[in-house]
Amino acid sequence: MKRFSEQLNKKAQTVKLQAAEKNELRERLVSYMEYHPLPADVKAKSTKKAPAKIVTEAYTAVSIPFSLIFKSSAVAAAIVLVVVPFVAEKSVPGDTLYAVKVQFNEELRSTLTFDSYQKVEWETERLNRRIAEARLLANEGRLTEEIEAEVAEAVKVHTENAQKEIAVLRTQDEDEATIAAIALDTTLKVQSDTLRNEEEDKAAAAEAVGQEPAPGGLIAAAIEKSLDISTAQKASSTLPSYDKMMARVEQNTTRVYELLDSLREATDETELNNVTRRIADIERTVADIIQLRESDEEVAREELVSLLQRTQSLIVFMTELHTQKTVDIEEVVPVVLTDDEKAAYVASSTENLVSKVATIESFISISEDDEVVVKIIDSKDEILVLSEKMSSSTDFAEFKVLSAEAHAMADDVLTYIKSTNEVELEIDIIDETVSTTTSEIADIPTTTDEVGEEIIIEDLITEDPAEETTNTN
Repeated sequence: MKRFSEQLNKKAQTVKLQAAEKNELRERLVSYMEYHPLPADVKAKSTKKAPAKIVTEAYTAVSIPFSLIFKSSAVAAAIVLVVVPFVAEKSVPGDTLYAVKVQFNEELRSTLTFDSYQKVEWETERLNRRIAEARLLANEGRLTEEIEAEVAEAVKVHTENAQKEIAVLRTQDEDEATIAAIALDTTLKVQSDTLRNEEEDKAAAAEAVGQEPAPGGLIAAAIEKSLDISTAQKASSTLPSYDKMMARVEQNTTRVYELLDSLREATDETELNNVTRRIADIERTVADIIQLRESDEEVAREELVSLLQRTQSLIVFMTELHTQKTVDIEEVVPVVLTDDEKAAYVASSTENLVSKVATIESFISISEDDEVVVKIIDSKDEILVLSEKMSSSTDFAEFKVLSAEAHAMADDVLTYIKSTNEVELEIDIIDETVSTTTSEIADIPTTTDEVGEEIIIEDLITEDPAEETTNTN
């Protein structure tokens, strides 16, 4: 029997049903199950029998919200790449985000700047930024020695980078390299002069209260050294072409107007008037140079170099206004007087000097101290010599130098008279003739020739005899 079962099973393995036979057999089985269901008691027992459990280690299903993670990452990236760098632009040394400003924002812009001239401009702007930040901290009392050393090193690095780009540019375009060198040299000179004036003011203030003046700053020393190198490199340059310098002046002027628009709500009306006056001077000078070119292009090119320096200086000053007003515009970009203003300056200066000399002569006529009189007469003669040179001078720049020297000497004499003799001197001016009124505190008789406009000795001693003429224009 056993052998028969084996043989039957083996034989069954070799039997193969066709597809039609398989379908027919399945249908017959299903039909039989439908008409012959299991009894109720057997079915109940079969449903109560639980399946065997599979024993496995405990685990927890975790659902990862990839969509939410992606959106959150996008928002975080936007904050890091846009908001943080924008906020960092207003930071200064010592702030948390200052490293983002210097090492990310500025370095990224440096990487995206490919033109050599633009690289020089950018390094120059970075140099101005560092100095402006240092000034801001100094005004707030937050400029430590460590930060000052960092700024000085940054000034050195930015200047060296600009000089390297100028050297590269010189192999490509000599004129462009020279113009870039003029811009860098002008910026360094403006910063050097303003820092030197600030140090002198601080030294004078310290001396006034009996304190020792602080030693020279590291930033000023770094700029001075960079200026020496830049000036030496520029000295070997040739004069650029007229067209390229004029194009650069136009670009600088455009930049000035852009800064002016941004400053209209950031500064007062007086400062805006000072800036617009300088812009008018530049526009007038451009017109003069264009006319001068028709007769002498070489001289026109030399004038353009001076105009380039003025426009660059004005850009530096206006950039300073974006942070904080720390320098006087007259020190950076002096006013260029019109012909009418020059004539008014000459008249005012000459008239003022005549008044001072008349006051000195009136004292000589009443003084009884021969030794003092001799000293004053010698000084008066020197003043008269300068006055004659002023009258014969046809060059306004020369007149200003002579006028400044003559007025300084006259002021010294008047100060000496007042401090030595304790007198109050007054003069009267009627129809361009000078009459004098003198009075001495120590019982000296008072005589008056004519009555007119009285000018007291303190009013005669001025720093700039034509200051009023300049300021009103």
